[in-house]
Amino acid sequence: MLPVPAFLPLETLPSWPAVTDPTVLEMLTLTIFIPFGVGAVLTALIMGPAWRQRGE
Repeated sequence: MLPVPAFLPLETLPSWPAVTDPTVLEMLTLTIFIPFGVGAVLTALIMGPAWRQRGE
């Protein structure tokens, strides 16, 4: 089995600008906030009609 860097290079290409390390907020946004937001929207779209009928 190949080690991870063998098929996922971790350095930038020579002609490209240098990449900065992501901040904690950027990592939290990608791993927690965006998936939670998508889940909340889908829950509202799927469950909303049933919640609305129950309230009437």
